Amino acid sequence: MHVTANQAITRTLLQVSPVESIPGWETRLYRVEYEPGADGSGHHHPVVGVGYVLSGSILSAFSDEEPVLYRQGESFMDAAHEVHTVCRNASATEPMSLLLAYTVKRDEPVTVNPE
Repeated sequence: MHVTANQAITRTLLQVSPVESIPGWETRLYRVEYEPGADGSGHHHPVVGVGYVLSGSILSAFSDEEPVLYRQGESFMDAAHEVHTVCRNASATEPMSLLLAYTVKRDEPVTVNPE
C-alpha cells in the first residue's frame, strides 16, 4: 500500500491490476481523503479517472467549467489533460473521502501537480 500526503490530502493506493489487453498499462484504485477545508486545486491528470464519493462532499471543476458539488454516494469523472481548477472538500468542518480509479501506463503518475 502506497500512501502520499500533501495539503491535508492523503492518497492511498489500494489495488493495482494489469490490463491484459494493453501491455504496459495498469488500473489503479485509490482512496483519497481530504481534511476539512483541504484544497487540491491546480493539478491535472494524464488519463480519465472514475470516482465515487464515500463520505462528505467535494467541489470540482475543470478548466473554465462551473464547479459541481458531488455528495456521498455520487460518482464523477476526472477529465484528462484539463486543469482541475477547483478540487476541494466542500466542508470546512467535515472530512471527505472518495475512491478513484485510473488506467494508466505502468510507472506513470495519475496526477500531475504544477511546478
